Amino acid sequence: MLTRHVRKANRFEIKYLVPHAAARRTIEALEPYTVPDTYSEGEWGYPIYSVYWDSPQLTLFWEKIEGLKYRRKLRFRRYGNDPGVFVEIKQRMDRTLQKRRARISEEEAHELFGSERGNAPLRTPEDPVVSEAIVLRHRYQLEPRMAISYSRRALYGVYDADLRVTFDYRVQYRTSDIDIARRFDCGSYIVDPRLVVMEIKYSERVPTWLCKLVSKEGFQMIRLSKYCTAVDRAYFENSLT
Repeated sequence: MLTRHVRKANRFEIKYLVPHAAARRTIEALEPYTVPDTYSEGEWGYPIYSVYWDSPQLTLFWEKIEGLKYRRKLRFRRYGNDPGVFVEIKQRMDRTLQKRRARISEEEAHELFGSERGNAPLRTPEDPVVSEAIVLRHRYQLEPRMAISYSRRALYGVYDADLRVTFDYRVQYRTSDIDIARRFDCGSYIVDPRLVVMEIKYSERVPTWLCKLVSKEGFQMIRLSKYCTAVDRAYFENSLT
């Protein structure tokens, strides 16, 4: 079973798009202050594969585009070679982000969420996150709409317990033949493959040393939702994000 660091529910995120060389320099500069994720191997870290669910009208996508201060997003995620599936609900309240998740087996994922839209039995599992995901599915008539795959290098703060810095490489998406059990090998790029999505996640404040490092590199903060950018590229000719 794959275990991961437990973080506080409320957190903030800052994202940057950086060239590969700058990402390598930053990772080296972070070494005295961070430790790598236990499951990272080599420069590319570990693969992440996610399936995002949305309504036929893309309700959750439009809530993000329209800037609703309170919104939720449902996704299913697999890390590396872990056979388990994480059911994740990301909830944003103004600038604060909350992520709740539960680990279930692949068989449970197909049993609870694999039937045709509208025909799945409305059962209430013991886990509150899985139960909420089922309610969301029925309320919005959610179905798998987008698969996203990338490799992640993840670092955790040594002196700042709630700090996490991630580097996502080769971020790709796919809109057809989506199955949480099957990763795709080749998709369309969400961002230029020569760039890396760097993300700082924290619960209270970004450490001063990290602010100085970001300033020294001249990184510019961006707004980027992998899911919304993928939907925009796939269906709206990249006109909304």
